[in-house]
Amino acid sequence: MRTIAQRTEKKLLQGLNVFDVYEGDRLEAGKKSYSVSFTLQDPTQTLTDQAIDQTMQRFIQQFEKQAGALIRK
Repeated sequence: MRTIAQRTEKKLLQGLNVFDVYEGDRLEAGKKSYSVSFTLQDPTQTLTDQAIDQTMQRFIQQFEKQAGALIRK
């Protein structure tokens, strides 16, 4: 997960934290649910909502493509 995020956004990604992993009867066998937080920072300017949204969309696309993730929205 960290590798995909770092490849997707080298400039703004300052940190990634997996703070919960769930495995249980609410998920298909062999599946896991991860809760993740991202720290984004641009040292040259204040990030706008639009820039953050675009970055998060790129993360979602790459997690789905490269890891087969299903993103809950």
